Amino acid sequence: MSDLASGNSAEDFAEAFVRFVRSFGLLDADRTPCGAPMSTAEAHAVTTLRAGRVPQRELGERLHLTKSTTSRLVDQLTGRGWVDRVSDPGDGRVQLVGLTDQGARVAADVSRRRAERLTELLDRVPRAERHTVIRTLHLLEEASRDLDHPTGT
Repeated sequence: MSDLASGNSAEDFAEAFVRFVRSFGLLDADRTPCGAPMSTAEAHAVTTLRAGRVPQRELGERLHLTKSTTSRLVDQLTGRGWVDRVSDPGDGRVQLVGLTDQGARVAADVSRRRAERLTELLDRVPRAERHTVIRTLHLLEEASRDLDHPTGT
C-alpha cells in the first residue's frame, strides 16, 4: 500500500498538523491557547523564567529564538512589567533576565491555565491512546530538532 493510500503522506501530515494548530488556537497573537491575554511566545518566556534568572542569550536558546527576536520579546515583557534585566556581576556584557513579582504571578497563572487546558485536551483522548499521543509528540519534537541540526553531514 502506498503512503498516500494509507494516509501517511507528507500532505496528510501537513493537513492534520495545520488543522490541530488552528483548532488549538496557536495562531492567535493576542492570547494563548489556554486563554491568557498574551502571545504564546510571551507565555513560554515567563514560564521558562519561573526557574530563575538567566542570561538573555540562554532564554533565546531555550525558546529557539534568534538574538533579535529574543531582544524584542524581552523588551515587550519589560514593558509589561513582567521581567527586568540586570547586568551579570561576573560579566557586565551579559544581561540577566528574571521575573518581577508581577511576572511571577503572571507565570503562575499561565502555568495553571496550561495545566488545566492540556488536562482537558488529554481527557478527550481515549485512555488507551494517550501513551501513543505523548510518544508521538516526543518523536515530533526530536524530528524537528534534527531538522535544525542535521547529523552526519
